[in-house]
Amino acid sequence: MPLREMNREQIWLLPPRLDELVPEDHPARFVAEFVDALDRDDWVELGVQPEGDSLGAPAYHPRALLCVWLYGFMTNVRSCRKLEAACRDQIPYLWLTGWQHPDHNTLWRFYHVHRQSMRALFKRTVRTAVAMELVDLAVQAVDGTRVPANASKMRSYDADQLRELLERVEQAIADLEAQNEGGEGDVPARLPDKLADQKTLRQRVRQAMAELPERERPTQAKRPFRINLTDRDARPMRVGERVMPGYNAQAMVSPLVADQGVSGRLIIAADVVDEANDAAQLVPMVDLAEEATNVKASMTLADAGYFSGRQLAELQRRGQRVAMPDRAGPGGNPYYKDQFIYDESTDSYVCPHGQRLYPARPKHNREIKTGMYRMPGKAGKAGAVCRACPAFGVCTKDARRGRVLNIYHQDVVLRRHRAWMRTKEAQEAFRLRLPLVEPLFAILKGHMGAQRFALRGLDNVKAEWTMYATAFNLRMLWRVWRTQAVLHWNPV
Repeated sequence: MPLREMNREQIWLLPPRLDELVPEDHPARFVAEFVDALDRDDWVELGVQPEGDSLGAPAYHPRALLCVWLYGFMTNVRSCRKLEAACRDQIPYLWLTGWQHPDHNTLWRFYHVHRQSMRALFKRTVRTAVAMELVDLAVQAVDGTRVPANASKMRSYDADQLRELLERVEQAIADLEAQNEGGEGDVPARLPDKLADQKTLRQRVRQAMAELPERERPTQAKRPFRINLTDRDARPMRVGERVMPGYNAQAMVSPLVADQGVSGRLIIAADVVDEANDAAQLVPMVDLAEEATNVKASMTLADAGYFSGRQLAELQRRGQRVAMPDRAGPGGNPYYKDQFIYDESTDSYVCPHGQRLYPARPKHNREIKTGMYRMPGKAGKAGAVCRACPAFGVCTKDARRGRVLNIYHQDVVLRRHRAWMRTKEAQEAFRLRLPLVEPLFAILKGHMGAQRFALRGLDNVKAEWTMYATAFNLRMLWRVWRTQAVLHWNPV
């Protein structure tokens, strides 16, 4: 077949407009629609004066800089220098900036100053979707993922290691100061680089030693708490097969409504905590979702990592249902304590074989009965009853005391929840969790580059994760915008 003529020196009689180079349904256009819809109050909330300053050299417009950062997070371009390069040679960025080329220092200053206030943009994406009835808030699913911090695990130390490091640093400083004082000539105008580095390190070690008692928890007595000198807010966490400094990133999602022609999910709440365990995050994430949507979801889906009696009790008190498996439940054990029937008239529990267990010590009566229950009589006699039972060895292996029940304040709540989880309604609801929330982190990490935090410190990491959530929502909303050909988007 013949070849097309190629000429790199071709001249246009009528040059094309920049707007002609970007398709009508391009995601960059949606980002521009989203940013252009911000009014003056929105910019002030972001800490930006949209009119600029009457003095000094002209500055880049904040609309252009915000568009660059949002589109960069959407397309996995977050390095300031890569964004600078993109603003020189990539058409979507050139269109967003109006053919201007902000340098990496300008981009970094804008992000550094406004990244905390940019978290308001996330709520804006959520409330826009809610106002346009794009998201189904009847059900929501929560999950977490551990993201490595911008710190090396080789810089993590426990209390003993910090003391040893401080001794070495003090000795190194003394040696360097002796070398400096022993030289001839004038005193240098500033500290030598090596000495300055060692004094900076000494200050960081002392700060870490001062913070260590506040961060260490009693539950970590078996394993010394380690603090990272690069990012003192990062906690040792298992990420894959390795333990490294990291954070626990949380996200609550709800599905897009089915009649929009686009399947997917929207993040309605996002947060980052320095706890590796998810057990205390269920209620806070439900609160964040309700704050962002102004809607109380009737069903929340969570995996067993979020299981907590206190969290369940609080949500049941509010009238909100949770579909969540019990990680410490019966597990097919016919002699689990849920199988023991409570008799309020005698304050006793009746075992599956008809024996009664009575209080073994004074109880702290609150809303429900609590305490330890066991067979009556002295230890030997109580154990004899259980030893004669055909369930001995399965129900209990304690030949001296027999079966003992530890009843806690949340046991009534847990029993009610386990009974509900055995219903068809709960099982069908929980099946929605996996396809709803699990793909989220694959997209964030695989497509959007959220495999490691770039910033340090819990507050900064929260802002970074919220930017990821904002960019993810913009991707989802752009798909709806493109499918419905809604070329005039009006965020609320």
